[in-house]
Amino acid sequence: MVTDLYSLPVVVQIGEPLDETLEKVVETIQFSIFCFTLPFYTFVIYLLLDAQSRGIEELSTPFFKLCVTTAIVDIWTLLNNYFGAMFPKWGWGTRVYLFLDGYYSHTYLYFAWTSGICQAMCVSVLATNRLSAILFPHKHYQMWNSKRLRIAYAVQFIPGMLAGTATLFDTTQLYRNSKNGVIPKFRNENLTTYFFLIAGAFLTLVCLYLITAYCYLLVVLRKNTKAIKNTALQKSRTQIKKKEMKLFIMSSITVAIQISALCLFVSYATSILVISLDKFYLLYNAISDIYAGINPYLLWIFSDSLRKHILIRMGLKKGRRQPTSSIVTVI
Repeated sequence: MVTDLYSLPVVVQIGEPLDETLEKVVETIQFSIFCFTLPFYTFVIYLLLDAQSRGIEELSTPFFKLCVTTAIVDIWTLLNNYFGAMFPKWGWGTRVYLFLDGYYSHTYLYFAWTSGICQAMCVSVLATNRLSAILFPHKHYQMWNSKRLRIAYAVQFIPGMLAGTATLFDTTQLYRNSKNGVIPKFRNENLTTYFFLIAGAFLTLVCLYLITAYCYLLVVLRKNTKAIKNTALQKSRTQIKKKEMKLFIMSSITVAIQISALCLFVSYATSILVISLDKFYLLYNAISDIYAGINPYLLWIFSDSLRKHILIRMGLKKGRRQPTSSIVTVI
């Protein structure tokens, strides 16, 4: 337990210090978005669970069930990012963090590294789900039945939780920044570098898999679209094209954020990007917020079924039965 804030070592600045005005503007915007995203994400997932409990078939597929577990990781990441990094950095609740000392440092750093890997695994599992729907359309639901779906849940959580335990083998130290806030760090800088390199290698593999999977999905969807030659099915062909474009946009956004995180990790770990710790935290927290907070907006934009259910439950739209369609739903 630390009793005096000024007894903590001061963060050593590497490179030019961060412009305080720019930092304040970025973090104010970031925090404002967080304050809206967290309740919105919770609201969307609550109504998604509501739809599943009501037995709405379109929203009870394995894909949407995996979206729920992904939401748990995302919300957990957002909360850990703010309560573990942003608030203490701003000097909020400093006495509490000083009292917790090593317990706080280890808890935050464990969940920070764990959540990053869990997020990557969640995106990979969702990509695998979509890929199997195209490769094995007739066996897709059998492959993702309730028992096997538990394996997917385990893949989303267990690798990250196990990898995060590596952070428990290093000692931590609280540092004081220029705002009289606290920042937790590992004492062994060499070990931290290894963590970044391992995370970078892992994210590289995930990015390669995502790019390959989604490119293949787009190729298959395009072939299926061109295969529809009958003019009587022109409406269905148009709908497939729309779903193809939605998938392309959604996957592009996800992969772009993943690659941004990869570039930041690798460049910082290999000292290609030589910046102060404050600058790194500013970039890392911004990317982490985008990565963790973008999914509810993607679900709202690209899932017509979920958006319709939410509007109906809010009383903004009347529910009515839609004719069944033979088109495979992508999102």
